[in-house]
Amino acid sequence: ACANVCPVYRMVGGHQYGHIYIGAIGLISTYFFHGRDKAKHLVQNCINCGACKAVCAAGIDLPRLIKEVHARIQDEEGHPLPGRLLALTLKNRKLFHGLLRSAAKTQKPITGGTPYLRHLPYVFSPEHNFRALPAIAETPFRDRWENIKPAPVNPQYRVALFSGCVQDFVYPEQLEAAVRLLARHRVALEFPMEQSCCGLPVQMMGEKAAARDVARQNMAAVDHRRFDYIVTLCASCASHLKHGYVQAFADHPDQAAEASAFGEKVLTFTQFAHRVLKLEPEAFQPSQQAVTYHAPCHLCRGLGEREAPRALLHQAGFDFKPAAEEETCCGFGGTYSGKFPEISSQILKRKLDDVNATGADLLVTECPGCVMQLRGGAERAGHRLAVRHIAEVLCDCMTEEDASHHEE
Repeated sequence: ACANVCPVYRMVGGHQYGHIYIGAIGLISTYFFHGRDKAKHLVQNCINCGACKAVCAAGIDLPRLIKEVHARIQDEEGHPLPGRLLALTLKNRKLFHGLLRSAAKTQKPITGGTPYLRHLPYVFSPEHNFRALPAIAETPFRDRWENIKPAPVNPQYRVALFSGCVQDFVYPEQLEAAVRLLARHRVALEFPMEQSCCGLPVQMMGEKAAARDVARQNMAAVDHRRFDYIVTLCASCASHLKHGYVQAFADHPDQAAEASAFGEKVLTFTQFAHRVLKLEPEAFQPSQQAVTYHAPCHLCRGLGEREAPRALLHQAGFDFKPAAEEETCCGFGGTYSGKFPEISSQILKRKLDDVNATGADLLVTECPGCVMQLRGGAERAGHRLAVRHIAEVLCDCMTEEDASHHEE
């Protein structure tokens, strides 16, 4: 069952995705029965979509075990240079953000003033050209915060906004849309400046120590005791903040308890808007635009959330066109698409074909990584398909009554 639902296995098939034992369980079995030499490359094929765990009759957390085997092999054989460099970068927030700011200033020769990198930097191979990669925003969200920070009268909730790195430095407009919507419903927002990447990329690279260091930094930056909720617009961040941090400190009971308390307050944007604010149709001007939805892996399986995004699209009056493979991975997988562009591109093509079959001209999702993959793929393929974060389309549909109420 785990092989049949694996998006990577669907592309490569058979024993190319295994030594003797195939599929997700095969990646784990190979290490224990045939040694790390046979397993060390195979375990990197996991895209971390969680589909295998969702269908496992025994309830085995296969993605977690695969990542554990990957990390153990690296501890035994030595950590590859790319993983070590990424770990050093993400552990140092100022260095990481400084590199992103420098890239924003030096990217103009390869963007030509467009929202995309017209020519890939030399560090990328031609195989990465299957999608148009976005340019880094000239002004990150953190630099815009003081000018847009709302001050609602008699707020009903105090919320910490966790951006992750992609929305902070690549898609700040997604966060701005969320701020406008939440502020109109009397939510007091704070953006802790010491926050950084959630740490999932280094976890995926098998750098467990670095993942713990990043987790400690973010939990210190966002003191959960000061807030009713911690809201993020990135499903991958939400799943990692909520579950990944607890797993990272499994051998550190005191920190695991703190991570658990932190994670209890983490919600995605749609979870907060639907389950806490309980937004009704009266909050929106009916759109009636034909829309379809891509369910991020870490939202539908990582967090078990399937209702909130669909309910909000219904409340906003969209003409919803369900996709046959709504919950199938888009092929991004963070660092996965960088390591395995050929497989990522095949998964993406299949996904876009499924989206186009719905007839919708708008695709929404709740993960900036999925937006990057799907929008970039649609742009490169020449599809007339708008790909947006769900916060943006909901913000666009807010009623004038909501706006005037906020201004009062």
